[in-house]
Amino acid sequence: MNASNKATLGVVLDTTAMPAEVTVDGERLSVIGYVREPTTELVGLDSAGAVWSYSPDRGTRVPMNSSVEALRRFLDLFGEFFAATDDPPPVTYTAEQMAEKLAAFRRGEIKPAVGTPDNRNARIKQLKTTLREIDKPAVKAGWWSLVLEQVDDGIL
Repeated sequence: MNASNKATLGVVLDTTAMPAEVTVDGERLSVIGYVREPTTELVGLDSAGAVWSYSPDRGTRVPMNSSVEALRRFLDLFGEFFAATDDPPPVTYTAEQMAEKLAAFRRGEIKPAVGTPDNRNARIKQLKTTLREIDKPAVKAGWWSLVLEQVDDGIL
């Protein structure tokens, strides 16, 4: 597995230059990738084939998907969802970068974007329906519930 995917939502499936496995809560996870950086959040596979997000700093894990195939399908669907709009893709900023943007906004240098109708609500509804068909438990709890909350709130 290599880093050839497009890193939708920062998820990179890549096993090079990372630990082969980690132990979390007494269970071994085979590391299959990471989110944004290999040092902050790992993506691991348990012995039953379920995919987890694991934070080495916090020593905690959060469920992602029931299988690697489901994870890949979720990532593909989100890639299509983000590509279907003229909005720029999601971006991660440092606290310092965000403080600079906020200061520029307060000075009037940055204006709020004027929204254009793109049937976003209908696209979100369809996305959620399709995700539930693929892996319903993943939509309800864990890593994806936070992502979907951010989509609902317009953050992503």
